[in-house]
Amino acid sequence: MGTDRIHGRTITAVMLLLLSCLIAGAPAAHAFFTSAATAKLTAGTHILAAPADNIITATCLPLGNSGKHRLDIIVVSHGTVPKANAYALTITDPSNNKVTRDLTTTVRGYSSNSAASGTWEYAVEAQYQVPDTTNAWSSSSQPLRISC
Repeated sequence: MGTDRIHGRTITAVMLLLLSCLIAGAPAAHAFFTSAATAKLTAGTHILAAPADNIITATCLPLGNSGKHRLDIIVVSHGTVPKANAYALTITDPSNNKVTRDLTTTVRGYSSNSAASGTWEYAVEAQYQVPDTTNAWSSSSQPLRISC
């Protein structure tokens, strides 16, 4: 009878332990993982040169007595620059307003029948347009001038 009593208490203790594990949840398993990896970051800069050997015609003629002028700036050809994937004509009016024309399209210049009097500046710039973005790097060209 004594052995049955101890055996009964053991079974009761085991049952209580199992029941408390079910209620409280089983203890969480722990694991530890290690891994080593390296990444290489490459960064650099590149300065685009201004295109050389540009052939540009620029004329500015008065339109009667209106005080306005007919301004034509035509890029006949421009030089090429390593790493450049586009070229642009930038025009600055006497009020310092800028207009840019993409020379990679069929538009090869700028024309206006209402150009203001004063000094206009224009330059051909080499550009690197970053693929799939609107970002572009531009060269810094020495502007040419025409007076209207």
